[in-house]
Amino acid sequence: MFPGMILSAEKFTIRLRRPFRIAHGSSDTRETILVHLQAGGWQAHGEGALPPYYPSQAAACLDWLEHLDVGALPTEANDALIPPAPPAAAAARVALQIALRDLWGQRRGKPLWQAWGLNPSRIPPCARTISIPADENELRQRIEEGRSAGSRHFKLKSGSGDLAWDENCVRLALAGNPDLHLSVDANAAWSPAQAAWIIPRLAVEYIEQPVAREIERWVELRGLLRNAEIPPLVADESVQSENDLAAWRGLAEGVNIKLLKAGGLDGARRWIAQARVAGFKVLVGVMVETGIGRTAAAQLAPLADWLDIDPPDSTPVEPLSGFRIAGDRLTLSDLPGLGLTATAA
Repeated sequence: MFPGMILSAEKFTIRLRRPFRIAHGSSDTRETILVHLQAGGWQAHGEGALPPYYPSQAAACLDWLEHLDVGALPTEANDALIPPAPPAAAAARVALQIALRDLWGQRRGKPLWQAWGLNPSRIPPCARTISIPADENELRQRIEEGRSAGSRHFKLKSGSGDLAWDENCVRLALAGNPDLHLSVDANAAWSPAQAAWIIPRLAVEYIEQPVAREIERWVELRGLLRNAEIPPLVADESVQSENDLAAWRGLAEGVNIKLLKAGGLDGARRWIAQARVAGFKVLVGVMVETGIGRTAAAQLAPLADWLDIDPPDSTPVEPLSGFRIAGDRLTLSDLPGLGLTATAA
């Protein structure tokens, strides 16, 4: 317990610079839950994203946080000692766990990555996400913008509903860009038959969540692909708990580990360790989040094979952030905890 700890929380609206289109739908804004802790002169912060295709709801999150016994919260950020939350408030628990770990690092005077003994020189290149383009001009513009900012690694959202357009977008992105590293995320949009047709035609680094989350769809896909030469497949929506990791062994080569799914930073570290034992490659990714949630995920970047944390010039980081991206290279703050500082709107 930490005497005198003050907890506050808010629903925060992220206003995107352009529409974000994925197979689940399109949005101009996203809501998220921010948690702020004050204790002993320290100020710590956490975030729990509220994507529309997950069960957490803002009102339930704020209500759960309001009724917490703050004086009973663990000061060592022990995830097992944080009270459980119902699915509708799961994002609030994630935000709280991140804030407690931020406080833990600040009290030790070290950034989290350093306190955990991680090596920032092992951080892989960071991909810049491009949502499903409305037309060829938009796709070319987004590629050119990213290249002008020094990016050579891109993740292209797919699953438009038009399989020919999905394939054409990949070809257009790679045309005239021999040094471009491209991955594709279909967000579960393709049927196994569609995925089996398009996947061998895509010369990309990996393909994320090509079919629906149910294991039967992956088994069917693998049967259709047989011995075809294909890029690595990465499971995202399919892996929602630690128990799911073992089930997808042999069906996917990689797994996307996000703080929201794993229950926070400690859960994500545990998932990564288990994924390695199971032989998976690891993609550390984020939802649409502020700089708080993205900075928290970035602490795990040295443990990743692939990294999907959008740069500040692509997705706003306000109100706080503790990382930088120059070109494809993500740099972590040397400040204690998450190293968050205020950002200009």
